[in-house]
Formats: sequence, C-alpha cells, structure tokens
Amino acid sequence: MQAGDLTQAEQQLLQALELARTRETPKEQVLAHEQLVQVYRLSDRLELALEHADLLRTLERSIFDTDRDRQIRNLTVLFEVERAQQEAQLYRVRSEVEQEAREAAEQQVLERTAELARAQHEVVARLAIAAEYRDDTTGEHTRRVGQAAARIARALGWSETQASVLGVAARLHDVGKIAIPDAILLKRGRLTPDEFRQMQSHTVIGSRILSGSRSALLTMAEEIARSHHERWDGSGYPNGLAGNDIPLTGRIVAIADVFDALIQARPYKAAWTTAEALREIQAQAGHHFDPGLVAVAADVLASLHQEDSLFLNLYDGQQSEPLAEGEASHVLAVFEQLLVERTRELELARREAERSARRMERMALTDSLTDLRNRRAFEQDLEGRAAPLGNTPFTVLSLDVDGLKRLNDTHGHSAGDDLLSAVAAALTAAFTGHGQAYRIGGDEFAVICEEVMKAADQARCLDVMAQHLHQAGYPDRPFSTGAADYPADSGSAGDLLRISDQRMYRDKVLRRQQRPVQPLE
Repeated sequence: MQAGDLTQAEQQLLQALELARTRETPKEQVLAHEQLVQVYRLSDRLELALEHADLLRTLERSIFDTDRDRQIRNLTVLFEVERAQQEAQLYRVRSEVEQEAREAAEQQVLERTAELARAQHEVVARLAIAAEYRDDTTGEHTRRVGQAAARIARALGWSETQASVLGVAARLHDVGKIAIPDAILLKRGRLTPDEFRQMQSHTVIGSRILSGSRSALLTMAEEIARSHHERWDGSGYPNGLAGNDIPLTGRIVAIADVFDALIQARPYKAAWTTAEALREIQAQAGHHFDPGLVAVAADVLASLHQEDSLFLNLYDGQQSEPLAEGEASHVLAVFEQLLVERTRELELARREAERSARRMERMALTDSLTDLRNRRAFEQDLEGRAAPLGNTPFTVLSLDVDGLKRLNDTHGHSAGDDLLSAVAAALTAAFTGHGQAYRIGGDEFAVICEEVMKAADQARCLDVMAQHLHQAGYPDRPFSTGAADYPADSGSAGDLLRISDQRMYRDKVLRRQQRPVQPLE
C-alpha cells in the first residue's frame, strides 16, 4: 500500500472512530481501532499503533466486564450451592437405604459418592475458569499451573491419582481474587501499600471459600489457596511459614505459578523468556522456593514449555522477546513487591468469611428442593424441645408421601420433585401458627407442634393440606400420618420420632387396605 493510500485510510478511519464515539457504539470503535493499529504499523508509526492497541484492549474489557462479573457471581453461588447439595444428597442416600441390607446400602453410597465427585470436579473447573477471567492473565493460566503442578508431582513419585487431584486443585490457587476489585487487580502501575495488602488477602479469602468440605480435592485446594505465596525462607504470606512447615502442595504450586507468571505478559510487565524464568526460579532456590523441588521442577518446566504451544503470546501469536536490562530490573522490583511483603487479614476478608459462614450454615439446615428445614435441623430442634428443661408438652407429627417411587418410575424424578414441593407448600400452609414443618428424608416430612395438638385439630389441618394439594392437581390425601406426644408417649426425642413413624406406617397400611393408592398424575 502506498503512503498516500495509508494517509487516506487513516483519515477515513479517524472520521469513522469519531462518528462511533459520537453515536456511543463500542463495537464500531473497536473495529476502527483495530484498523488504525494496522495502518500505523504499516506506516512505521509504532507509538500511535501502541496507543490505539491500548485503547482497543480497554474497550474490549469494558464490553465484556458486565457479563464477566455476572458469570463470576453466578459461578460462585453455584459452587457454594453445589457443595451443599452434594453433601445433602449424600445424606439423603444414606437415609433412604437405612432399612436395606448393609452391603447393598454401602454399595449404593459408594456409587452416589463417585457421581457427586464427578459433579464436584466440573464445578471446580467452572469456578477456576471464572477466576481466570478476572485479569489480563486470562485464558489458560490456571490450566497451565495445574498441568505443571501435576507433572512436578509425578516427577516426585506421586501416584497418578494423587497427581491428578493436585492438577485440579491447583487450578483454584487464586480463586480468592474473585473478591479483589478490578481497580487493584488490573492496575498497571505499582500498588500502594494498602492496595498490596488487599491483594494479598486473596490467599485467606480463597481458603475460606474452599473450607469446610470433607472432599479430599477441596481440602487440598484450600491448603494450596492459603499457602502458595509462602516462601522457603519464611518471608512469604499470609502466615510467614518457612521450610517444611509450608505444605508440599503449596510449595509445588508456588513454583508452577511463579514460572507461568514470569513467562506471561501482565498489566505491569512484559513476558520473560523461558530461559530467563528458569534462571530466576533456580536463583530463588533456598529463598523463595524449596531447593529440593527446584532441582526436579526445572527439568519438568523446561520440557512442559516446549510441548505446550499455548505458552506463546496470545495477542500476536509470536514468542515473547527478552526484556531490556532496565525493564527487567523494573519488572523484578514489582515482582518482588508482590511476593515478599507480609500481610494481615483485611476487614474485607473477615466480612466475606462471616457472610459465607452464615450462608453455609443456612444451607446446612435447609432442604435444597423444598426450602423446608432438613433432618439435621429437625433433630436439633427436637432434642432442644425434649431436653430436661424443656417441660412444655408438644406433639410430633410424621408424614409420608404415598406412591412417590411409582411416580418417579413412571413419570421421572422431575414429577416426583414437583409433588414433594407441592406437599411442602401445603404442609407449611396448613400448619402455619401450629408448628414448624420439616423434610426429614426422601418422601418423609414432619411437624414439631408448638403444643400438644388434639386429634381433631390434627385432622382439620390435614384436611386443609389435602385441599391445597387437590388445588395443585394431586388426588386427595396422597400421604399417611402418625403422631406422638411429649411427654405422654415418651420423654426421649428418638422415641418420639419412632412412635410417630410406627403410627404413620399403621395409617399407611390401613389406607392401602381400604383403597388402592390413586394415580399421581
């Protein structure tokens, strides 16, 4: 293209850019900036090309910010809810098979646990992706860190299973950055001391998000999130651990994370070459990193980098150039600032942890399908009412949904879930003001009444419940019931439930003898 053509193209593109700005159309502005970058490159006006490239990236980020933040919030909620649901489902399975043979029950629990573990891996991967898209190191950073950590573990002699779990858990090492504001996370210049302390808090926030699970994967992820910025010489954060006091998982991920951070461009630095990054890792042996691990990791990282084409510069597809001497010194100073300074927990981390704890406490006591209080809450409340000092008489009502298994087999579990939700709503409406409703098992519900409830009053409430279900499209009284009074029938919480269950099953048998169970359609 001739110089005159480039000049004409520049003028037309600048006019188009101005028009796009006037009309406030970001996508057209992006196209104009892209073309101007090409024009200025062809005319060797690289400063203008760089200026428009920066404006282009800023525009692209602003376009996707809203969707990205919504995705992060949704996936964070999904992660917390999924974890609570997994544990609740596992508890539900154990409850449903209590009356079956022990061998068959244990086998079913093992199978369901494996299913939940697979679902958990998927949620972990989604949350890791959400964390990736918080800054300019997007895309493949956590995947590469997980891959490198797993390779290092295998080189250390870990089993394939252990190394694979580490590879997944390592992807969540920076999940706490979800709580760091963009103004800090994406800042191009040096962070202020307050900003850096807030940035450091991502280790504590991440470990809090991942805490409280019995899963080996999430336990390992929590350990990594908290310890991957600790240093071998004790100058790391958040706890200033040193040497072998730092968990091995954290020491492995620290090397993989720093190596990938060095060879990738960041808002505050250009990319280092592989050779420069490996020299820096080796130079930090005994200071930042475990010297024994560095010897193993250096070979692994060198070979891994050669294999993975995704280590190439994601912007222009070219291998990153070595840093100039002055620029390298500046980058190293910023890098040292990010990794050396010690920190305290910020008030933000404390508040976030408290909010998370309150949410998880509510989830632990709430049935995820019906939103009623669950069996754990029922047992706690019943023990409290039947305690030695709890001398106020009351009634426990047991209720079992008739024909649920047949409905699930015939119309699918979604139809069964609809029935359970309708029963929960009808039970709540009928007993509001009389007691607290619970879902205590697959098809089992209960009510702890405020006081002793006479049989006639129970019958009136159950008639109201049947009317609600009839209006919802279900046959009259698709349930069986039984009741027990404290302390008249028993002074023990466990015996009260057992007695009410026995009476409920007698009611179920009588109903079956009187007439077949009506179709639930």
